[in-house]
Formats: sequence, C-alpha cells, structure tokens
Amino acid sequence: MVAQEYTVDLNKPLVCRVGHLGEAYQKCVHQHIISKEGPRFFENDFMEFLTWTVWWVIPTVRLPVVFYFVTMSIRMGHTIPPVAVVVMTGILVWILLEYTLHRFLFHIETKSYWTNTLHYLLHGCHHKHPMDGLCLVFPPAATAILYFPFWNLLRLFSTATTCPALFWGRLVGLCDV
Repeated sequence: MVAQEYTVDLNKPLVCRVGHLGEAYQKCVHQHIISKEGPRFFENDFMEFLTWTVWWVIPTVRLPVVFYFVTMSIRMGHTIPPVAVVVMTGILVWILLEYTLHRFLFHIETKSYWTNTLHYLLHGCHHKHPMDGLCLVFPPAATAILYFPFWNLLRLFSTATTCPALFWGRLVGLCDV
C-alpha cells in the first residue's frame, strides 16, 4: 500500500495536522520557516493563548517560585551552605537530564500521527519556526503540568527537607523552559 502525500496548510492550526505527515514529518519539520511571525497551533483561542510566551515571562514566573522553595528549605532547618550544595546538585542533575531528553527524545524519528503531533508540540515547532519570538521558550502553563510529576519523582528519591532545594536547582538550571 502506498501512503498518500499529505501537506500541511500553514494558514490553518498546525497541531492536529502535522501528525498526518507520517514519514514525511521529519523532512518537513527540518525545513525551517524563517519568520518572526509564528504559526497558529490550535483552533481554540484559549489553547492558542497558552502557547504564546515572550522570554521575560519565564524569569517573572520562575523567580517567585525559586524564592519560595529556597525559603522552604531554610525553614525546614537547613543552613545556606547545605542548601547551596543541594541546589548545585539539582542544577547538575537537570543539565544531564535535559541533555539526555534533548538528545534521545526531542530528536527521535517519529512516523505515527500521535508521535508526530507530540514531537511537534514538545520540540518540532522550535525547529520548524526557529525565529518565532513567542515560541522560543516552553509556555509556563505547559511547564507547570510537567513540574508536577518531576516534583513527585524528586520526593521519591530525596528527603522532605532536601526536595525543595533540589527542585530549586532544577528551576535554576532550566534555561530554556
């Protein structure tokens, strides 16, 4: 059976369409569109709004969260030097994890509808539209959803008093999300 050629209309929302590219998705996503104006991702206006993020929103949202976790670790009885060591450990762990995710997950070859769609949402849009100023960083709403399992994973592998500092190190080490 021969697969039909499927093209994506860039004037329509892309998220539900890129999955249909099948094996052609890899070639398509690496043909950059150099434009400061990005594509529309979703038909729904609210979902579309959640995808727009200018770079300065990340530190604006993250810094109060970082401050909260630092004070939580200190209120639990840790002094500054041990908190600094745990934070540095969190930064190192995140750098290694982020490299691994980027190398082995974000550049995986996808072919099916769902894997193409998920890849496009997580990383493919960054390759397809590298100059889109509203899509250079991962949106805070999506990031918050991903933080929840990461926080729970840290709680499994650390103590109640070191978990906030490790999480803080993860937040500080996270440059692109």
